[in-house]
Amino acid sequence: MIRERSLLIKGLTFLLAVFILNIPFPNSTPLSHSVFSFLGLPLYGDEETMTGIQYASNAWGIILLLGLFALYKSLNRHRLKLTMLATFIVISGPGHMVEAMQKTVLPGMYAVSYDAENSICTFERNKKETVLTGTCDLSFENHSSKPITFEVALDERSYFKEDSPFLLMMNKPRLHTVTLEPKTYQTVEITSSVKAADFPSKVFMSEVNGFHVNIYQNGKKRYL
Repeated sequence: MIRERSLLIKGLTFLLAVFILNIPFPNSTPLSHSVFSFLGLPLYGDEETMTGIQYASNAWGIILLLGLFALYKSLNRHRLKLTMLATFIVISGPGHMVEAMQKTVLPGMYAVSYDAENSICTFERNKKETVLTGTCDLSFENHSSKPITFEVALDERSYFKEDSPFLLMMNKPRLHTVTLEPKTYQTVEITSSVKAADFPSKVFMSEVNGFHVNIYQNGKKRYL
């Protein structure tokens, strides 16, 4: 079944590295992003809008292809089946592993997941157009059996640069405190108001969605 043992070891080593780098923890992004940030390397061609060339993802993809190629060449039986199985494990396995850990052993805010697709902020001015008020519905899930309290701030980076001032205003005058009940999917509402004259953007947005958040607990931070 094994054609070349040394090539098999190289393939499995590459795939193990890919699996580890694909773990979405402690942030919702893969661990490869944290590694790149720690090394001072750029994640995207445009860091402000998180667009352009995705350096971390490209590096991960290259290592994945090298591992799969080495695994395929090292075998002489069931090569295609085992290569497809390895692909499935390294791509989907890390997410399922983190979810299982959140339900069992991870404490506090590390047991929280965030649903960006179902979170939305709406903005409106008062009749005199002197005050701009934002209201955000943020969807979280607490996987643990205990209530969790943490602070939340909207991440100002956005695909659309025009959205950033609106996301940033939601963090003023202070961070919002959120408490999630045990084993629940919960949508929490936060509000913030600023004087329209002090608002930096001349563009008015009525709605923003698909944004990320940062959560804080006991001096530690997670990007979700």
